[in-house]
Amino acid sequence: MDRASLPAEQDDPRVEIGSRQRLENGYDWQSLTRKPGMRHRFAFWLEMRWQLLVQNWHEDCLDQNARFLWVAFCMSLGAALYYALPDEPSFWGLLAVSAGLASWAYLRARKGLVVFPLLLVCAVVVGVCAASEHSYFSTTPVLQHSLSSPVIGRLVRVEKRGDASKPQERWTLAVESIEKLPAERTPKRLLLTRRGAGESFPIGARLKIWAHLTPLQQPAYPGGFDYGRYLWSRAIGGQGYLGKTIERLEDGKRSGWSTLLLGLGDSIERTRLSVAAYIMHRVEGKAGGLAVALAVGKRDFLAEDVETALRRSGLAHILAISGLHMALVAMSVFWGVRGLLALLPQLSLSYPIKQWSAATALFCAAAYLIFSGASVATIRAFCMTAIFLVAILAGRPAVTMHNLALVLIMLVIIQPYGVVEAGMQMSFAATAALIASYDRLTRYHLRRDGYLAPNSRGFILGGLANGGKWMLGIGLTSLIASLAVLPYSIAHFQQMAPFGLIANLLAMPVISLVVMPMGLVTVFLTPLGLQSWPLKLAEWGLDWVISMAGMVSGWADADYLVVKAGGDFLPFAAFALAIYVIHRKYLSWLAIIPLCAALALWWLSPEPDLWISGQGTKVASRDAEGLWQRTGGRTMTLEYRSLLRADGDGRALGGERKQNANESGKAAQDMASGCDKQACFVSSLYSAKAQQTNLSLAIVRKSSAFGEECALRDVIVSPLAIPASCDGPAILIGADALAQTGAHFIYFDRQADHGFWGWLKGWYPRAGDGEVRDQEDWPLWTMKDVSALPVGKRPWMPDR
Repeated sequence: MDRASLPAEQDDPRVEIGSRQRLENGYDWQSLTRKPGMRHRFAFWLEMRWQLLVQNWHEDCLDQNARFLWVAFCMSLGAALYYALPDEPSFWGLLAVSAGLASWAYLRARKGLVVFPLLLVCAVVVGVCAASEHSYFSTTPVLQHSLSSPVIGRLVRVEKRGDASKPQERWTLAVESIEKLPAERTPKRLLLTRRGAGESFPIGARLKIWAHLTPLQQPAYPGGFDYGRYLWSRAIGGQGYLGKTIERLEDGKRSGWSTLLLGLGDSIERTRLSVAAYIMHRVEGKAGGLAVALAVGKRDFLAEDVETALRRSGLAHILAISGLHMALVAMSVFWGVRGLLALLPQLSLSYPIKQWSAATALFCAAAYLIFSGASVATIRAFCMTAIFLVAILAGRPAVTMHNLALVLIMLVIIQPYGVVEAGMQMSFAATAALIASYDRLTRYHLRRDGYLAPNSRGFILGGLANGGKWMLGIGLTSLIASLAVLPYSIAHFQQMAPFGLIANLLAMPVISLVVMPMGLVTVFLTPLGLQSWPLKLAEWGLDWVISMAGMVSGWADADYLVVKAGGDFLPFAAFALAIYVIHRKYLSWLAIIPLCAALALWWLSPEPDLWISGQGTKVASRDAEGLWQRTGGRTMTLEYRSLLRADGDGRALGGERKQNANESGKAAQDMASGCDKQACFVSSLYSAKAQQTNLSLAIVRKSSAFGEECALRDVIVSPLAIPASCDGPAILIGADALAQTGAHFIYFDRQADHGFWGWLKGWYPRAGDGEVRDQEDWPLWTMKDVSALPVGKRPWMPDR
């Protein structure tokens, strides 16, 4: 365009100087938006981005069936939603709604209408229905109250606990009758603790015992792990302690399939115990206990310091017989059998040795499932391995997200309670993240080079290059899996392993190349009496793993191992992971939105200021440093340790801080707490932010103390019934409330009594302030009470 044809005002030097200044100072967005068509350009840009997302959606649906993957995810989400409901839903009502939604989706699909949103809703309802079906047909009655009674039952499992000085055993007893309970309210199984040494009884023995029984354990704090629900899902309806009177009875008359199945189960359990005893006899030192845990899934013989070191170093996943062990067993058999058959050219060229190897590996994986105890994690791992091997038998791609989704749907139907347990969540998260990440790496490599070039560097250089790639693959695998399971580890265990990547790099090659293969060789050579050499190699590998775990665990302080788990961030983290593993390209970046929401919920969640135990005999309040300090109990109980872990306090792992408020005279004076035979009290409570309040608390132990404490305190806690005359305190938690709601969290909220200006100045005493104002100048504090148990009734809870 000729300069003469430009508008006259553009020749003005002032306009050129102004334009140059705007370019030097950045874009003048105000003038840009005034240009004709700017709004249309922005609308076109948004439409272009939307079209890219739509195109990516269609590509993901064609490449890996994204719709099916989202249906599987929503189905598992529905099963998890069932366990969060305050009341028990109607199974038949859910079944009717599921059938109605499925029929509606089918009719819309026949008309060519959009059905995907309806399918997602239907999947959620079906997941809730599957979990409700399990509780309706496949669970057990639960104990309603504590009692001592004779019990007749059959010994199903024995787990050793404690040490030589204080031996303990944990029995799982299949109940036939409890003398003081009617048959319709008798639990199917009991979990009983036997203290001290005594006569050993074989698995399957029919016994008459005297036991003190208690209802299922409740969560230690609101939002904590529900151990009672965990036991109930495994048909255990009560806990307790064995008495000294144990009498062996004659086996009752049984016939049919039940007798055959019970006898088979008892035989398998006896075989597992025999294998464990054989391993402990042949493998010396602490490696024997670890070998038993890897071989038959029993941790009875595992040394406590070894288990602690494995957990703190990030190697605890090798203790649970899950996907790693099942994959190592199946792949070792697969490649071993295929390698042996490939040595015979006539056989390898004429017959499908790959399918034969997959069938042999499937049989060995099933045997490993049976003899390892068939836990929930092992069943899940076997299902994933079985689909992998069946895909090889059918000539289909083995490791795909589609197969993983099939396993998830199958487990939601068979074991719906697994979706709220850490093992299943972490297993699926790690597997899905690995499949998606390596798929991205493969696509990137193919897109860059066009093909996967073979190695042509010679034998030595090629071997070194392949070894380096293999080590890099182990490190990358550990890193991806660690990041994928990190939210679940924090939410369930409040723990992380900062040096887990290093520990896995040091230990996993030995486990993969030495321990598991030599263990399989030992199994095959034992009938020939040639098991000594491979067993010694496996023992050396286990000793190496134990030493590496001990070395790495010593690098991290307890304060770095325990992480605060606050807020309901886990559903958002799971949703972010689902977006990442299901989608590619632009759609996968949408995972940032729920991930940021999860981080915000985790970081900004309010911290509780006061904890009250479910029995009403102990409380924990904050000190001048914002740390938990217990009142009403002297020992480090399991529930208090769980409370410390949830708060990210290193004392949960035994690490004491330098300024422990229990040992600090200043903190004790600030708290002004004490106990006598009548009551325990805390005269000055602190908030989690170390703000001193004008609130106080008392634990009333004797009825005679209600009159004095009710007149002085703001919170009254008691395992006794609180009299109606005690109407002064703001919060009353007595025996009835504890039975209804369990443990409690109380949150403090400061409301200044000097208006906005007083709130702005912060007229409240802080820890460390030089000036302590009178109580009349303190702000008003309100309290919010949150209980561990829901208002409604669930089948794993006693009647309230």
